[in-house]
Amino acid sequence: MPKKNRRPSTTPPHDHGAPASWRRLVSAALLAGAVRHLGALLAGLAVTWWQHD
Repeated sequence: MPKKNRRPSTTPPHDHGAPASWRRLVSAALLAGAVRHLGALLAGLAVTWWQHD
């Protein structure tokens, strides 16, 4: 007899969406930090160029 309550092996087990939201939070924090760093770098370059004689 075939087993009816068997999941396919290709679907990973789900932890109620916790890992996906955790990864999304970490990636958003890293992206925000990178944008802030690039903004500070560009602002520093703009000030240096502005004060250049």
